[in-house]
Amino acid sequence: MGVTFKGESADYRAARDRLLQSEIALRRQMKAVATERRAQPPGPLVEMDCQFERIGAGGKPQKVRLSDLFES
Repeated sequence: MGVTFKGESADYRAARDRLLQSEIALRRQMKAVATERRAQPPGPLVEMDCQFERIGAGGKPQKVRLSDLFES
């Protein structure tokens, strides 16, 4: 790929170049999957409003509904 470092072997450079190509392919695949995800139509409504606990004021547990987490 044109970049070499002092003391690296040809085997090391070849392995690093292969890894770089794999990382580039992975990044492209992740972007493609994200594009597909954004293109999905809206899913069904969630009928059950689950409750979770979070750390509230003063570090005390506080109940929060799923619908509250996505309010705008």
